[in-house]
Amino acid sequence: MIELAAKVYRGEVVEALHFATVAVLDKNGKMTHYLGDSEQFFMTRSVVKPFQAMPLVMSGAADRFGFSPKQIAVTCASHVGSDEHREVVISNLEKAGNLAEHLQCGTHLPIYMTMDKLYPMQGEDKDPLRHNCSGKHSGFLALARFLGEDVANYLDPNSRTQQLVKKAVAEMCEYPVEEVKVAIDGCSAPVFAIPVKNLALGFKKLASGEGQTPEYAAAARRIREAMTAHPLMVSGEGRLDYDIKRSFPGNAVCKIGAEAIEGIGFADPPVGICVKILDGNQRALGPVCVEVFRQLGIIKNIDDYPHLMKYISPEIRNYRDLVTGKIVTDFKLRKV
Repeated sequence: MIELAAKVYRGEVVEALHFATVAVLDKNGKMTHYLGDSEQFFMTRSVVKPFQAMPLVMSGAADRFGFSPKQIAVTCASHVGSDEHREVVISNLEKAGNLAEHLQCGTHLPIYMTMDKLYPMQGEDKDPLRHNCSGKHSGFLALARFLGEDVANYLDPNSRTQQLVKKAVAEMCEYPVEEVKVAIDGCSAPVFAIPVKNLALGFKKLASGEGQTPEYAAAARRIREAMTAHPLMVSGEGRLDYDIKRSFPGNAVCKIGAEAIEGIGFADPPVGICVKILDGNQRALGPVCVEVFRQLGIIKNIDDYPHLMKYISPEIRNYRDLVTGKIVTDFKLRKV
């Protein structure tokens, strides 16, 4: 079942349509609301970074290398590649005895430069430390070093490092590990496909500090605390994740993924949410997420959430900064 979520207008005419899948779970892990097919598989991309960081904590590697909450937060990040993000990633590498040359995430123009329309004057687009996934990779490298594996193979899906990562993702989302579909992400790390409702479950547990075992629960709490204490480290100014976290300080954990997928968990009341825009266009993701909050009663008055107001019918502008249209959400969550 495919269901409409948002319309894109040029002037007064609908120019494009975005369809979405949404799953909402309560404190017991039971679905309460949905849109589309919540059983559908999608590649998780960066949504599962908080779960991918769990073996770093559970193994004892984070403690062995003295990682601070800020350093743990960046291992969960899709960061904008700022100088501060770069410095924290370097500190992660150095504490574990690794080097920037060990990073296998590749390079791209840093997100902050893309957002601000800046030109790389000092090779920023060739610096793997500024890659949005460099924090995650610094965590993988630390885990591989702790396990005594060859760090050159830290992305090998068959390595102990990545097998522990895959197991953690499956455990938090309560999906059989042998049924998790695996591919290669944009940063060359293994990436997993899991049903939308299971991703919502994982974020409900992350926000509530729950796990299948006491070890998983403790890791979930530690990662949640790191992410909520250092929300800018996980994302960056002007980005959806940062805007959600600072709108619900200490209460929300969330993580965006490429191709327009978002996992969100609230601690009070305990709720897990996953939103996926089917065509992968990020422009509809923020508006749909905020409308989900509104329909669930999490947001009662948008004026109380200034950081989220820009996602209500956001304007579309052209290259001369003229307003040419807007995005309007158009859906009603279905109750179970």
